[in-house]
Amino acid sequence: MATTQVPDDILHLICEELAAQEQFDTLFNCACASSSFAVPALTHLYRIHHLAPVRGGGDDDSILMATKHLMVQKWSVMWRSLILSSRGKTLFPYCRYIKALDLRDLEQLLDDDQFRGKISKFFFSGPMASFHILSQQPLHQTRSYAARRVERVMVLGVIAAFGEVMTQHTPLLESISGRLAPDALPQWATRLPRLQALELYDGSPLEHDELHIAISEHCPNFNSLSIYTWSAEDRDHKLAQFLGSLRPQTLRMFETIRDIGAGAETFLALSMHGQSLKDLRLCVSADTVPQLSLLGGCTGLEQLRIEDINGITNLEANHNDVYQETIQWLQNCKSLHTLSFTRFQSAAALMTPLLLSEDIRLQRLEIDAYVLKDSEVFHRALPQQSSTLRFLSLSGDTEGMFRDDVDLLVESLSRLTKLRTLRIVLVPEFLHDKHLISVLDNLTNLEDIYLTGLEIKDGVFKPISRLKNLRSVAFSGISKFTKAGLMEFVSQLAPSCQGVRIMVDMADPDTLLSENQIDEVRERLAERLGGTLEYTPWRDPDVSEFEGDSD
Repeated sequence: MATTQVPDDILHLICEELAAQEQFDTLFNCACASSSFAVPALTHLYRIHHLAPVRGGGDDDSILMATKHLMVQKWSVMWRSLILSSRGKTLFPYCRYIKALDLRDLEQLLDDDQFRGKISKFFFSGPMASFHILSQQPLHQTRSYAARRVERVMVLGVIAAFGEVMTQHTPLLESISGRLAPDALPQWATRLPRLQALELYDGSPLEHDELHIAISEHCPNFNSLSIYTWSAEDRDHKLAQFLGSLRPQTLRMFETIRDIGAGAETFLALSMHGQSLKDLRLCVSADTVPQLSLLGGCTGLEQLRIEDINGITNLEANHNDVYQETIQWLQNCKSLHTLSFTRFQSAAALMTPLLLSEDIRLQRLEIDAYVLKDSEVFHRALPQQSSTLRFLSLSGDTEGMFRDDVDLLVESLSRLTKLRTLRIVLVPEFLHDKHLISVLDNLTNLEDIYLTGLEIKDGVFKPISRLKNLRSVAFSGISKFTKAGLMEFVSQLAPSCQGVRIMVDMADPDTLLSENQIDEVRERLAERLGGTLEYTPWRDPDVSEFEGDSD
C-alpha cells in the first residue's frame, strides 16, 4: 500500500501546536520518528527550550536526590547541545531556532551542587574544553594543613564566553536575560536584528554609549527593558539617557524590580514613550514617590504596578498637589485594566476615582498595606467594576473596624460576581464564617480562592463545593475543620474540578486531625479528582517551635 507524504507546512503546524501546549516529550518523539519530522519538531522544541521542565534542575526540592541528579544531567545536556550547535558540532543547528536566551538559568546550572563532578567533567569535555574557565580560590589555613587552592568554574567568565559564541548564531533571538558583562552587550546587540527585550540583573551595561548606538541602529524591534539592581552614581540620569536614545514611542514594557534610583529624569524620559508604553512596573522609594506625577505623559498604559520599598509616604496627606496630578494621570489611562500597589500608603485613595470612572474597566486589582477602617469610599466603589473585574487581592489592617465597616466590605465583595480569583488577607483576621459564606454564595465563577478568617469551620465548604471550575482554595485563617466535613466537601466537588488543590494553612491545634484522618481525605481527593491536600497546624508565634515539655 502506497504511503502519502505529509506536506512540510502541515508538520510545522502540528509541531507549532505541540509547542504551544509545551508538549516537550511529544516533540522529542516526533523528532525521533522520521527525518521529515525531525526539523519541524526540533525547531519548535528548541524555540521553547526556555520553558523546559528540566530548567533549574526541575525546581522541586522534594524530589529524591537520584532524581535530582538525573534532572541536572538533562539540564546540562540541553545547554551543552545549544552551545555545541553554535560551533557546528551537532547534527542540527539548535541555536538558530531559539528565541530566548536566559543566561540566568545557565548561571544556576554552573552553580548547582549536583553539577560538580561527573556532570561538569562531561559538560566541559571535547569541543567544550575551551570554555572551562577556572578561578583559583584559596582555602583558610588550619593547624593541620597549609593553605591550598581549590579550582572552581569562573561562572561569569564562562557565561560571557558562551554568550559571545552563541549570539553569532542566533538570528531569531528576541530576548536576553541574566548577569551580562557591560562591555559584551553592545557587541552582541549588533548581531541581533530581532532583539526585543533585555532582562538585566545589573543595569551597568546601560551606562555605555556603545549600547545606545547598537540598539538604536541594529535592533529596530527593541521594546522591553527589565532591571533587577543598579548601584552606579547618577543612575537616574544614565537610565534616562538610555531611554532617550531609543526611538520615540517604541518602548512597550519597562520594569525595575528593586529600587535602582529611577526618578524624575527617568519618569520624564518614559513619557517620550507615553503612547507605546503598555506595561509599567516601578519600584520607588520615599525620595521618588513625590515625583510620580511626572509620568503624566504615559497615558497608553494597560498594566501598572508600583511598589514603595519604604512604605512611609502618604501622597494624599503630605503631597496633595502630586496626589491630585497622579489621579488625573491615571484617569487619562483609558486602556488601563491591571492595577497593583505594594506598600503604597495612598493606594486605596488613588484607586477610588478610577473605580468610579466610566471610562476605565479594570480586570485585575491588587492592593496591600491599606487601613480598612479608613477606606469606606474605596469599598463602596469596588462594585462599580463588577462587570469586568476578574482578579481581586486585598491585604490590609483591620484594626479599629466596626460592624458597619465589615458589613460594607462583605456587601461590596458579594457584588463582584464575575471574579475568577479572590484573595483576602486581613491582619488580624476579622471575618467570621457567616461573612465568608455570604461572599462565596454570590461568587459562583471563582476558580482560585485565598481566605483569612476567624475560626473557619465546615460551613464554608458548601458554597465552595458548588463552584464548577475550582482550581485551588487556601484557608489561611485559623480553621476548625472536621474529617467528616472535609470528606463531604471532597465528595460534593464537581467532576470538572480535576487537579484541585486544597490548602489548610493554620489548623487549630484543639481540633487537629490525625495523620490517618488526613491521609484518608488525601486518598479520597486524589481518587476522585486527582487533587492534593496540604494540611498545616497553626503554631502560636509567641511560642518557640523548639519548646518542649522539658529541657
